[in-house]
Amino acid sequence: MYNPAMSSPFDEKTLDETPIVVLDTETTGLHPGLGDRVVEIGGLRLEGGQEVAQFDRLIYPERPMNPEASAINRIYDADLAGQPTFRDIADEFEAFVDGAVLVAHNAVFDANFLGTEMFIAGRAQPELREPALANPWICTLQLARRRFYFGRNNLGTIARRLQVRTGRAHRALADVYTTAAVLKAMAHQLAREQVQTVGDLFHAQGGAVYAAPPPDIELPEPLAAAIMAQQLVNLLYVEGDSREVAVTPLYAMRHQGVPYLIARLAERDELRPFQLNFIFGVTPLT
Repeated sequence: MYNPAMSSPFDEKTLDETPIVVLDTETTGLHPGLGDRVVEIGGLRLEGGQEVAQFDRLIYPERPMNPEASAINRIYDADLAGQPTFRDIADEFEAFVDGAVLVAHNAVFDANFLGTEMFIAGRAQPELREPALANPWICTLQLARRRFYFGRNNLGTIARRLQVRTGRAHRALADVYTTAAVLKAMAHQLAREQVQTVGDLFHAQGGAVYAAPPPDIELPEPLAAAIMAQQLVNLLYVEGDSREVAVTPLYAMRHQGVPYLIARLAERDELRPFQLNFIFGVTPLT
């Protein structure tokens, strides 16, 4: 989400005076609120304008890949088998981004996916309505839309127009290096227009991007208890017709404002979103 009014401690500093972490994620699909997950994180940490650390991890998403996503990012279930979950690498990731301004191309996408992963990993307190990933983000996509005229604003086109070398598209670390070079080229051009500080860049893109706060969803007691215990239950689900579905409830999310339960089907290794308003009964099976 964008917050034009929120200030940050970086507003008066230049990019070179600010710890910067450029990030890119690959995911199982497009919608974290419907159960899609992060499968790859690439990251580059810059301090004083120089690379000081790199982050490159495949992540087991606890669900299968969507074929449409695999067709784009060339990441398949076999690549993810045996990889750590996000919960396993959450401490390492938090240390990597600590105290930094984050950067991505289409930062809302990456911020919301990573914020969701932090929530699922137990790093957020929904009642506080604060994101677990509190860093502000610079978005090269929004800078392109608001301050440049590239025709098309995908990362590859922008890189070519700015004469930036690109790596393999749609793999996280390659896109990170491209995004870092694009930001540097954009900042150089925008400096001629008195866009000189991190705060100026936030203003130029319409406000800093922040991960959405975790969903504060009130769950019926049997469902909340089943999530806490990771307990197999029968859902009475009424959407047009009435049916019972055996699932293990995992967590609750919102998608376009609508609350959903994300649960694993008992009959196969598959996550499904269930609209909470259509759940009329929860019966423990074990």
